[in-house]
Amino acid sequence: MRRAAALGLMATWLLCGCAATMERYADPEALTLQSPVANAQSLDVPKRFFDEELPARFQHKGIGIINDQETFLRFWSAYTTEATALPPSIDFENFAVLFVYDPEYYNRVFIRGLNVWEGIANPIVERTNWKLTIGGDPKMREIRRLQGLSVPEPKVNVGLVELLRNKPGRPGVTAVLVEGAEDPAESLVIPVPEGP
Repeated sequence: MRRAAALGLMATWLLCGCAATMERYADPEALTLQSPVANAQSLDVPKRFFDEELPARFQHKGIGIINDQETFLRFWSAYTTEATALPPSIDFENFAVLFVYDPEYYNRVFIRGLNVWEGIANPIVERTNWKLTIGGDPKMREIRRLQGLSVPEPKVNVGLVELLRNKPGRPGVTAVLVEGAEDPAESLVIPVPEGP
């Protein structure tokens, strides 16, 4: 019920879900959606999932998308091995999952909202400003290893939120903006493919 309402609301806001060039993205008046997000999550996940299991075309500099149920289940099993922790139900036909994490340090990451311009989503991210090494202190890890103690797997904190896919007759998100370039026209985008 809540998802149907969110679909209708998102479709109303996104008046133009077509592919776009980035030339006007920096203009606040060009936004077709500026909204807080509901049901955002923040989870600790082994960094190896992003390094080894998620295709590079779906991520860049700690931001990207999970496009299908199979990949999401691999992500979830990397997050937890507890039999009682079931993954949330996601309709990948209509949604993709946006994720954000700090690829350099361990920081808590929260996706607070989305700015969308002609289908290109730019997440509004809040994060801590810790300078904690991913995986903890390397010397302590080595000491534990030499003592025969278990060494925790390096983890990152990942913010997650569902993105409405663009479909004929129902505008949605066509790509995710990866910031980093000084000029927004040169910023990278990760396309959101059609649903599986």
